[in-house]
Amino acid sequence: MISVYQEPRPGAGLLTQILFGETYQVEEGTPDEKWLKVNVEVDGSVGWIPAIQHENISKEAFDYYQEEDFQVVTSPLSSLKFRGETLYILPGSNLHIGSSELFDMGGTVAFKGDSRHFKKKATREELVSLARMFVNVPFLSGGRGFFGIGSGSFIQLVYKMAGYMVPKFISQFIDAGKEIPYTEIQLGDIVIFGNSKDIPHHAGIYVGESQVIHVRGKVRMDEVKLDGTKMAKNNSPLYQVLKIRRLM
Repeated sequence: MISVYQEPRPGAGLLTQILFGETYQVEEGTPDEKWLKVNVEVDGSVGWIPAIQHENISKEAFDYYQEEDFQVVTSPLSSLKFRGETLYILPGSNLHIGSSELFDMGGTVAFKGDSRHFKKKATREELVSLARMFVNVPFLSGGRGFFGIGSGSFIQLVYKMAGYMVPKFISQFIDAGKEIPYTEIQLGDIVIFGNSKDIPHHAGIYVGESQVIHVRGKVRMDEVKLDGTKMAKNNSPLYQVLKIRRLM
């Protein structure tokens, strides 16, 4: 995992994290060549990574990986062994194993864990099961793993593991997919919440029985009023359901 920062220095504010096998484009570097400014493909974030963590590939290979089918890691912690070394990789990581490897493994590859082909779409029940796997993972702005995860990143990562590419930010969720009435809600639909001024500011995944799984301090499940009824003012981000969007 590579952390992407707002500025070319450690602790400058975490924008996002690049998981194993994900791609990005380098835009420029610092004069001392210690930092690279990158554009992250999965969510469009632009920030800085330590140059020492960069793995260079050709443009032809980069373009190919954008269209090639790959496997997405779905187990909480998996391992990948090559060249006698063992790497531990997180859920949502990409596996380009076979005739078109993302990296030149230079030898036999051994993967231990669970994964699924990205192009094979998960059922709604499977998506909810993947989401539940993250329960109690702590909140971390910009985080994309079991050691900390952001609110939008959580939804995006779960959907990616289920075979769907969806937005990361609340401003994008508002228009993504199609809007449905609460009477037609199904497992995996996105529930968008507003504050007391009806401004969208939070989202979660519907898991059934009037509950959503979302990030508030940690990944958790909470009961909501799907009909748009305003909840008691208790500083909850689930104050009122504004929209329900279907992305699968």
